[in-house]
Amino acid sequence: MGTYTTFDHTADVGLEVRGKDFGDLLATAAHAVFDQMIEDRPDAVAATEAVDVRCAPDLAPDPSEVLVAWLQELLFRFETDHLVPIRIDMDEATGEGVRARVAFGRFDPDRHAVHLEVKAVTYHGLEVNEAPDGSWRARLILDV
Repeated sequence: MGTYTTFDHTADVGLEVRGKDFGDLLATAAHAVFDQMIEDRPDAVAATEAVDVRCAPDLAPDPSEVLVAWLQELLFRFETDHLVPIRIDMDEATGEGVRARVAFGRFDPDRHAVHLEVKAVTYHGLEVNEAPDGSWRARLILDV
């Protein structure tokens, strides 16, 4: 698993994410987003089901578009079905899209505490870059 740090951005939350490869970057970014949303994650929510998740960018194939599509897909699953990604096994992660096996836990507002409500991943200041050593870095802003 990669690493992440947060940075201040007016009323929003910024994330700087690093991964050993593009798939690791995507998995780490997902955990970073949900760490901001749910207190004491991952211990607070236990994995209950694993499903295949696929997504592709709406616009041109591009790593930054894939990152946004991936995170928006996971946020959609949280909003509609109260699912929290606990474990992510990447099968494929390219500029064309993502295919992953995701173990989800079900969020229960009576038992779990929300730290921040993330509305969306923004394009403002979005950066996704591959380093010469093959590792990846992303900088993104969460609309809270």
